[in-house]
Amino acid sequence: MREARRQADIVLVSVHAHEMKGTDSTVAAQFVETFARECIDAGASAVIGHGPHELRGIEVYHGGLIFYSLGNFIFQTETVALQPYDAFIGKNLPVDTKIGEYMDRRSNNGTKGYSVQENIWRAVLPSWTVEDGKIKDVRLYPIDLAQKGTRSQRGTPKLSHDNATLEHIRKLSEPYGTVIDIKTASARSRCPKSQGLFFSSKVVGPRLTVMVGGGFFYKAMS
Repeated sequence: MREARRQADIVLVSVHAHEMKGTDSTVAAQFVETFARECIDAGASAVIGHGPHELRGIEVYHGGLIFYSLGNFIFQTETVALQPYDAFIGKNLPVDTKIGEYMDRRSNNGTKGYSVQENIWRAVLPSWTVEDGKIKDVRLYPIDLAQKGTRSQRGTPKLSHDNATLEHIRKLSEPYGTVIDIKTASARSRCPKSQGLFFSSKVVGPRLTVMVGGGFFYKAMS
């Protein structure tokens, strides 16, 4: 990683980890937090986490960004053409059962499992700009994966303008000293639907104050 930093302006680290802290699936295991921070110390600009199928908090650490999990971006598990042999055996179904019937049985006709787990169906899409090798402007766009949609619609990402996702990630980020202030929904009308609202903030030690509305934007200042 240090060699990557010598050779590149920006170093991104991707981490796939399902492990959690205790029984809370929204909090990364301690070793994941330690690893992510050591990545930043070794020269990474950002650590991008995924794996747990739901959002986890955001940490600003030594000028770098740690996304402990961005959630699912595409999650079309119900329309795949094939399932493994043991999936059918586990449901006491013949191996030639059609996928639609298998999914109905697995979810008890949409009343249990992934279908009713709200956190699985929301995510954020981050983007940022870089100046002189440092991340400056970061935007998070909330994503909706159509939990209430039909089976063919669920799992396909669309930009969301519901503050619930932002409120959720705000709470998840608080333990890392990341403070997010969400503006009222009416403020969103000032921007095109495809854009987040833009507000400035300032890093004070490990603390980051973020102004939010529709999506959020912050300036990471030294």
